[in-house]
Amino acid sequence: MKNKERILWIGSLVIIIAVFLFVVLQFQSILSNLEHKQTSLSNDNTKLQQQNGDYTSQVGELKNEIEKCNEKINSQHSFDKATMSALQIIGFTGQLKDIVSDLETHSELIPYKGVLGGTMGFYGENDIHVLTNRWVLAHFSDGHIEGYMLLRYEINNGSISWKLIDSYLQE
Repeated sequence: MKNKERILWIGSLVIIIAVFLFVVLQFQSILSNLEHKQTSLSNDNTKLQQQNGDYTSQVGELKNEIEKCNEKINSQHSFDKATMSALQIIGFTGQLKDIVSDLETHSELIPYKGVLGGTMGFYGENDIHVLTNRWVLAHFSDGHIEGYMLLRYEINNGSISWKLIDSYLQE
């Protein structure tokens, strides 16, 4: 009986050791996978940090560009203020956009005929620039061809009169 007990105990011990070894091997496999994933995540993190640095420098460059554009806009506003001051001296009470709006109604000043059924006109208020209290640079188009013209204007009693100085079609 003692031999049977010993064999049973030895068999049980072998089974316990086998289960223990199986569990240990499983944990080692899991640890190996985790280490691999950790290495992969660490590499990905490094790449993301590099990309973040690149994006940060791009953001800095874009902020500099925005600042330059804002400076240009502000310098244009001071230019517009000087023009408005000169216009107010001669009694003009409107805004620069009033001069632009008036020119938009005078497509007859454009010395070119439209092509392919198009009609020449001033089609964008952002394409008309009041340069001084006497001159305007305007873009015109018929949808097929386009050009620029320099005009002189005078304001008398709130009425604006226009005179074409020069124009050309853009090639």
